[in-house]
This record gives sequence, C-alpha cells and structure tokens, in this order.
Amino acid sequence: MAGGLVKPSAYTIPIKEIDGAGTCGMDRPFRVLAFNEGAVEVSPKATLACPITASVDRWLRDDIQPAAMAWFGQPVAKMKQMSAYSCRNMNGGPRGKISEHAFGNAFDIGGFVLADGREVTVKKGWKGRPDEQGFLRTVQATGCQRFSTVLGPGSNIYHYDHIHVDLMRRASGRSACNPRVTPPPPPNLPVYKAPAYKAPLFGAPWGESSAAPAEEPVGVPAGEEGLAPEDGYGSAPPPSAPQPAARPAPAHMPAAGEPMVLSPPPSDPYASSYPAADPYPAQATPAAPSQNYPGQTYPAQGYPAQAYPAPSAYPSPAPYPAASDYPSAYPAAPAAVPPAAAPSRRAPPGVPLPPASIPLAKWLGLDPTPTGSTGKARSYTDGR
Repeated sequence: MAGGLVKPSAYTIPIKEIDGAGTCGMDRPFRVLAFNEGAVEVSPKATLACPITASVDRWLRDDIQPAAMAWFGQPVAKMKQMSAYSCRNMNGGPRGKISEHAFGNAFDIGGFVLADGREVTVKKGWKGRPDEQGFLRTVQATGCQRFSTVLGPGSNIYHYDHIHVDLMRRASGRSACNPRVTPPPPPNLPVYKAPAYKAPLFGAPWGESSAAPAEEPVGVPAGEEGLAPEDGYGSAPPPSAPQPAARPAPAHMPAAGEPMVLSPPPSDPYASSYPAADPYPAQATPAAPSQNYPGQTYPAQGYPAQAYPAPSAYPSPAPYPAASDYPSAYPAAPAAVPPAAAPSRRAPPGVPLPPASIPLAKWLGLDPTPTGSTGKARSYTDGR
C-alpha cells in the first residue's frame, strides 16, 4: 500500500486489523469487491492482504483479459472465487503446515463469467471445449510467472475444481507450479474494423462520396520537346481542387454604398406568414376517356296490379253508448248524520249548583275526608 499498488476505493475498501487464532490475521486487510477499478466483479467479495490484491489485479489486467479476448473475443466481467482469507491449515486438514490463506496471502479461483454471461468453470472447462481448455491453460501458465505457488487440476485431489495462487516466501527462493502447462496458440478470431471516416470536401454536399475522383494524366504528343509521355515530364499539372460556389448575399443586406439598417422594420404580428399566392400552379387533371358502353335496359315487370276495396265498402262502426247509460262504479255516499248533542248537566231540583272547582259532594257537606296530611281517607259514600 505504501508503494501505491493498491489504492482505497469503492471496490477496494480498507478494513480494520484482523487478529485471528494463533498466527492467523492481517495488519492491513482489504475488502475486495472488484478488480481493475470495478471492471471485473469478485463474487463473493473477498478479504485479502495488500500484496496479493495488487498481484491479482495486475495478473487480471495484463494476462487474463488479453487471453479472454484471444480465445472468446470478449473480456471477463466476473471472477468467481472459492477461498480468500481463512484461518486453517493447508488443504483444510486438522494437522500440517498453516496455509497462506490464514494470512490473506492466497486466492482460489473457481471460474470466470464473460461479458455476454457465458460461464467458464475450472471444474468443467479444464477438459471441456477447446477454447475453454486453451483459456484456462493460459491462465495457469501466466499465473506461474507472477506467483510463487500455483496449483491447478492435476496437482492433487484438493485442486480439481479451482486454481490456487499465493505469494508464499520460501527460504530456498523456489516456486511451485503444478501442473506446468504450455498454453496453446489462440485461434485467429475475426476482427471487424469500421471503415476510416473521411469528411466531405468543403462545399461538397453531404451524402456524396468524399473521395476525390481519379485524375487521368494528360500526356503531351510524342515529338514535342523531344520527350515521350511516359517519361512523366510531358504530363499536364493536375487540376486544382474545385472551388466552392459563391454564396448569394442575404436578402437583408443593402447594396454597396447604402446605409445599413441595424433595426429591422416593425412587423405586423397579425399578418399571415404564408405566401399570398399559391407558389405551385394548379395541376390540370386530364379528362377521363369516355366509355362506350351500351345503356343498361331492364325488362318491364309483368305483375298484375293489386286491387284494394273502396273505403265505402267497409261497414261503419257501431255508435258508443252515452255516458249516462253506464252504471256507477261506486255507491252513493250516505247522508251526513249530525253528531248527538252532549247531555246537559242538570242540578237536582231545589239545590243550587256549586262552583265548577268544588265537587258536589263536598258542596253538600257529604265528604268526610280530613284536610290534614294524616288520617285515613274515607269515601263520602260511607255516610249514606
């Protein structure tokens, strides 16, 4: 990181120090989401140390992408990794030497995804189609030139489905590349190039060929000046390039010597912008030739005329009975009976009537009810 080989970005994110079990861990780890400035995705995202991150990025840019273009005609868009940082021993065994994965110094590649979505896996492609074999063997061979350890299918039973690369430092300085393969030559894929663009000459209309017409040399008849035409000296000079046609002056420009009007004359906003007269003459429509077809005649219809009886032959309808002849639908209403008169209140003979607010029994002194709030009430009939 101090050398500027790995720069923090949205695809290479520095994370805090990892202090794993035993000797596992990293001082300056990175969370890698993509290589080559985001051009190649890493799936799933990997946790790697700084040295292996820079080495894989250069390997992918300088070797793997050119191999993909040579074998498939398209670049790699995704790298599928199978292992990055992992605190374990070599080959994942319970005993043995500690793996470079425990220091984030190793990377296992299981396959690639091309730009069109095609997937090339190490497990199926190592002995698959010829283009897949050639590409994966090129990846293996170029990896041996950049890393101290490269193990692929055929090295042992643990690497049959991926290519392992790491930067293990050995005291002897040797490197391990197994299997050591020679990449085959890539096929000659067709390369389509667009034709060179040539701008048209100045003044020439667009859409016509911009190439100048071939000039035929005009020779001088033999015998003049003692030189033959094939010597090259008797040929006339080539014609100059065609000059552009003079453009007419704008209509608003005054003639030479007349003052220039800077302000345009006021225009009528209600005036029509269409020309007064139709600039296109009326097209005379030729008369259609007469058709000498004979007139269509139809035979007369020999059906007899339909005879209808005269109106007077029908009998006149019977007269309707008068309205008084019809019985009434509803019976006549009975005569109104006046209401019976209410019986008048007559006083006993010889006894004056009491006021309206005083009962007759009390007026006659026959009510023995006490006037207080206590006592037993008795009916005035007890005294009778």
